[in-house]
Amino acid sequence: MSRYSAGKGKYKGKKSFWSTVILLFLLYIMVSFGLEVQKLYIMHREVKDLSDEVYELKLDNEKLLADIKRLKNSSYLEARAREMGFVKPGEKVIVIEKKGQGSNASGN
Repeated sequence: MSRYSAGKGKYKGKKSFWSTVILLFLLYIMVSFGLEVQKLYIMHREVKDLSDEVYELKLDNEKLLADIKRLKNSSYLEARAREMGFVKPGEKVIVIEKKGQGSNASGN
């Protein structure tokens, strides 16, 4: 009987060793997988942020193109210049004061 009991002890030691090896291997795979999932999540978030930025830049670009088109229109430029008080050469400027503005200015 002592013969078999000695063999069982050897077998238990080998079983424990291989169990530990398999457990460490599985732990390594789980950690590696977790790190890869984390990297994938970070890259996905960066792609989303960059996509949002591209969308905003496209909107800004469309607005700028509309501004360029509007500024190339001579009638728009003329209207803006007149709003700022510019006149064409040879034109006369007539200023109409509202009632009471002239008397307030002279009364002071």
